[in-house]
Amino acid sequence: MLSVASVMVACDKGENDPKTVDFAGSYGGYTLASCNYFQNMISPEETVVITKNADGTASVSFTSATWGAFTITNAQVSASENICTLSGSGQTQMGMDGNTSSYDCTFTAEIKSQTDARMTFNIPAVMGGMTLAFQTGDAPTDLLLAGTYEGYTDADCAYFQNRYTDAESVTLTANGDGTLKVVFESASWGTFTVESATITKDGEDYTFTGNGKVSMGMGGATADYDFTVNGRTNTAKDDYAITFNVPAVMGGLTVTLLPGTAPAAEE
Repeated sequence: MLSVASVMVACDKGENDPKTVDFAGSYGGYTLASCNYFQNMISPEETVVITKNADGTASVSFTSATWGAFTITNAQVSASENICTLSGSGQTQMGMDGNTSSYDCTFTAEIKSQTDARMTFNIPAVMGGMTLAFQTGDAPTDLLLAGTYEGYTDADCAYFQNRYTDAESVTLTANGDGTLKVVFESASWGTFTVESATITKDGEDYTFTGNGKVSMGMGGATADYDFTVNGRTNTAKDDYAITFNVPAVMGGLTVTLLPGTAPAAEE
């Protein structure tokens, strides 16, 4: 009983001790999911709820629209300096298309405050071993926008308009510093690469801009041209427009990637 009481005192926020941490509460943040088949798949706007049990342990509840429901009923709590650490095991309900199964999971956490916490859910039996890393705060925008955007391109210049090409794609890769690497490889238009595109939040959407050089030509002869990229996307990545502008080609060439398939040709 004395041991349990000392843990609770160490982890409860006291008025006279600024070093103590209250671990109970609702934590808002994002998760990065990793397994044998993918790495750092991000899910923004996630919430983990931790409550204190009467015996000094903690109950953890995490319900994710992407990954399912996780429940840990008696995580052990310990304190060191300004950090409370939690560890325990429980169950998660995961599945697809309405069919769910129960899996064992483990949980660890390091909590400095309600706005500074890291937590890990590990599910060994799912996809060769899945790990969900939860972090408080807003999701990094470069990780949020990273991915492959597929659709069709609409090319326009001084000599033609609305030249469509299906099955095109642009890949955005997080640089880890809040910027994006942008790569567009097209059999029709060449390879466009932007090493560091800057990101801006625009209402509910995001925009990104950058510049680079593209090799373009005909008959085997190519030349390098300056270009700029201007992109816009929503968080769901299903409504976007990514435009590459090459001023020195054909009186000003723009190639825009849009979701879906190209419009049918007018008769």
